[in-house]
Amino acid sequence: MKNATRPSIRIACVARKQITNALIALVEEAEAGWIIEKTPDIPTLTRSAESRTADCIVYEVTPKDMDLRTYITFCDALPRERPPVVLITAARGYKTLRAEIMKAGIPDVLVAADKAENLFMVLESLLHGYQAAPLPPMQKRPSESQGVSGKGLPPHLQGQGYQFLLKTCRDAVIVFEAVLTGETMMLVREINRSACLWLGQSPAALYGSAFRNIFVFKNEKQTVNTLDGLLSNQTTTFTASMRGERGTLIPVEAVCDNFPSDRGTHFLIVTARRQDTALSSGEIRNTANDFTGLPVQSVITMYEGNLKTQAMIWGGEVEEITGFTSRELKQAGLRGWRERVCPEDYHRVIIRINEAVRKLGKYHLEYRIVHKSGEIRHIEDHGVILPDESGTAERLLGTMGDITLRVQEQEQRLRLEQELQHSQRLESLGALAGGIAHDFNNILAGIIGLTDLALREVPANSFVNEDLKEVLQAANRAKELVRQILAFSRQSGQEKSPLYLHIIAREVIKFLRASLPPTIEIIDSADIHSGAIMANAAQMYQVITNFTTNAAHAMKDKPGKIEISVRDTDLSEKEVRNFPGLRPGPYVRLSVQDTGHGMSKSVLSRAFDPFFTTKGPGEGSGMGLAVVHGIVTDHGGMVTAQSRLGAGSIFDVLLPRISGVKIEETEKGKYVKGSGERLLFVDDDVAVLHFADMALPRLGFEVTLCMSGEEGLHVFMENTDLFDLVITDQIMPKMSGLDLAKKVHAVAPQVPILLFTGFSDIILPATLADHGIEEVVYKPIVMNDLVYAIQRAVDKSRHSTVK
Repeated sequence: MKNATRPSIRIACVARKQITNALIALVEEAEAGWIIEKTPDIPTLTRSAESRTADCIVYEVTPKDMDLRTYITFCDALPRERPPVVLITAARGYKTLRAEIMKAGIPDVLVAADKAENLFMVLESLLHGYQAAPLPPMQKRPSESQGVSGKGLPPHLQGQGYQFLLKTCRDAVIVFEAVLTGETMMLVREINRSACLWLGQSPAALYGSAFRNIFVFKNEKQTVNTLDGLLSNQTTTFTASMRGERGTLIPVEAVCDNFPSDRGTHFLIVTARRQDTALSSGEIRNTANDFTGLPVQSVITMYEGNLKTQAMIWGGEVEEITGFTSRELKQAGLRGWRERVCPEDYHRVIIRINEAVRKLGKYHLEYRIVHKSGEIRHIEDHGVILPDESGTAERLLGTMGDITLRVQEQEQRLRLEQELQHSQRLESLGALAGGIAHDFNNILAGIIGLTDLALREVPANSFVNEDLKEVLQAANRAKELVRQILAFSRQSGQEKSPLYLHIIAREVIKFLRASLPPTIEIIDSADIHSGAIMANAAQMYQVITNFTTNAAHAMKDKPGKIEISVRDTDLSEKEVRNFPGLRPGPYVRLSVQDTGHGMSKSVLSRAFDPFFTTKGPGEGSGMGLAVVHGIVTDHGGMVTAQSRLGAGSIFDVLLPRISGVKIEETEKGKYVKGSGERLLFVDDDVAVLHFADMALPRLGFEVTLCMSGEEGLHVFMENTDLFDLVITDQIMPKMSGLDLAKKVHAVAPQVPILLFTGFSDIILPATLADHGIEEVVYKPIVMNDLVYAIQRAVDKSRHSTVK
């Protein structure tokens, strides 16, 4: 995004209307933010202030103006501190004009073909440094008497590729010459725009500045040692501070290359990078005719390729990014580099680069390559297509950076977002399912209770008895489905106790071996020494059974294997990143693996959704894995699935491991039946009240029925000594079961209370005790279990009263 406080780049254009308008259109299309100022002729330009304030001057050379003296006169007429000039001419005169300009030694003058697209590309490269902030206009390069001429620089520093990278490099690049004047002085001979921006001065002001005036060290000894090292070694790295504008110090890490010149002196190229973005300097990989003169020591690789000869040269951190040396990649050429691109990305990369070749434009790509080690690396590639003298695409020049870590972080973030969305979706569906299950449980409470009561009244060998048994069996199947829905919604309120998961796994294995066909092999990989977990045994049995049932169905009549393993595992800080919601620590891992037909990605993404199934009608409800997800989440764990079509599936469950507990088997106590206990029964559902009215008196209880919490409280307050026990529903309008229990307990703490509910969030034992609730009984329930619960509560109350 362009900084609003930054002045726009201004280009004075002396050219035909056709070229000027085409250039303006390209600038607007690219949103470059440049201001193109039309100037009719040279005299007007030299008289106006534009020649002093413009960042660049574009001048069109016509065939009648092919005399070189015209341009020398033109350049001499401009102010001393003028901006760079771009001369544009027809393709047939391009090469001749450029040779004459170079021979005459006219500084800061470039020659381009008279095509708007080509001109735009040249200007973009030339003015790249201005994108950070504008600089004062460039001064003419010093003459031989003032300093070092271009002819005195090493060949590495005169190439067009070097000059392009020097101008576009975002690091500070400074060329020093070591001059012997009594003592060795290192003076600035060339400096790029990034360095000027950091130092807050123009190139003209910095020309001839001493090394000591630019780089600041901790003390004089470090300064002397650094200078000695720079002059005596071919490549040196150092840390220092650059003296910025108004005396500010900019910490940098720098690398220096030492090159001899044909003048008998030495040139030192220093590349500095701010320490907050710098990496450790490594060995500079230099190759003959390579980017040897550009000491950019960074995380990027530079390259130049010839589209005609397919040759390619490399520089920078080549081996770190690709695994190959620059020499190996040079030998492979452009063809060899294309072979490193992953097949899935190849066509996209080629299409984009070919498009840039046709338009003589830039390209920006992200793709994958195969590292020499065989690893897949993600690459960010920035490049530009450069033309030859005729304006035809000839070379590609650019940089590459390794963005593998960034891509991995983005993929991890996306995975976490998907996990969160999936969890939220399941949570919403769970709330809906819980509400439906509550109403359904009230209906089942009446069906099961009254059917159970009717079976007591009819002869055991009658047709009615058989019919009632079928009704009760169907109701119990419905009860099991509701229990699965409640488990999915995490509202089942099942009690948990310490247990060994490997024991339950082996119980399931025994059942499977007896029920599955012999063509399916059951592999027992449960570790009998694995630790304990805090869980509900019935729910853990249900989890393993659901996994194995699905595995068996995935193989159908074909032979296959199901392996069940239970083992301890410890998750580290790094490993828990793949399991959102879990903390580092000890876990027990349950794995169920099969060799079935597997699942596609789309099916796998919905595997834990409720009522989603790939089975045929009557083969499944689609609740199995949804219930598993609810149970595991309720136990503080996580369930994951891996699958590929034709390769089977693996389901993993991680549950927190506990220690220091003793696991004991408990037996149910024996209780007597009702003997005239007086019950206050409160529920807002008519079916449940009808069940209580029909069943409880037959079982030896006296019952008073109320349809709301307010009515129940009113009846109880009229005579607090009339009742031995209060049974109340939890979810009721206006006054909930907990609210009613609290008010009853405050008045008559000796009266026990049962919470009789279809579902409930887990209520802490301390909350139940504060409200006088002895036990939570879940609908629907068979009569014997309800009688036992009533007797336990009444007996406990009586024993407490006697004491």
